[in-house]
Amino acid sequence: MTSPLLPEWLRIVLAAVLCGVAVLHVGHVLAMRGQRRWWHAGHTVMALGMAAMYLLPRMRNEGLYEAGLVLFALFTVAVVIGALLIRRNEGVLNPLWIAAGVDMVAMTYMLLPMSGRFAPVTYLFVGYLGCQAVAWVTGLWGRVPVLRPVLAGAPDAPEAAAPAVALTAHSAPTVPPSLAVMAATMAYMLAAM
Repeated sequence: MTSPLLPEWLRIVLAAVLCGVAVLHVGHVLAMRGQRRWWHAGHTVMALGMAAMYLLPRMRNEGLYEAGLVLFALFTVAVVIGALLIRRNEGVLNPLWIAAGVDMVAMTYMLLPMSGRFAPVTYLFVGYLGCQAVAWVTGLWGRVPVLRPVLAGAPDAPEAAAPAVALTAHSAPTVPPSLAVMAATMAYMLAAM
C-alpha cells in the first residue's frame, strides 16, 4: 500500500496490535465452549486477516488476496447459516451474530480488487465500523435488551434469569477494547485505500 495515510511504520504497528487481538481471542477460543468459542474464532480469523493485509500489500501478494476473498466469503456464508440455525434454536436473532456477519462481509469487501469497490459502499462500511468501535468502547452492546438478563417472575422477585440468547456481550475487560481496535483498524484501512 502506497497511500500516505498508511506509512510503513503505521502498517507494522497496526499489524502488531492486530496480532495481539488475535492472541487474546485464541485464548478465549481455547477456554470457551459453544457459541462463544465460534464467535471468538471468527474474530481471531478477522484479526489475522487484517494483520496480513496491513503487512502484505496487495500489489506484491495478489494470490493471497484472491485466496482471502474466497476464504472470507465462505466464512460469511458460515456465519449467516450459523446465525439462522441459532435463531431457530433460541427463537430470536442475536444481534452479535448479525454484527459478526456484517463484519465478515466487510472483510470480504476489503479483499475485493479496487475495481470491484464503490465509494458509497466503502464509506458505508467505514461508518458502520466506526459505529462498531464506538459501541464496543462505550459498552453499548451490553445494553441491548436481548443480550441482558431478564428479571424472573414478578417485580418483587429480583433474581435474574438467563438472557434470551446464549451469546452475550462479553464481560472480560479486554474483549470490548480488542473488538473496538479491530473495527477501527478495519475502518481506517478502508478509508485509506
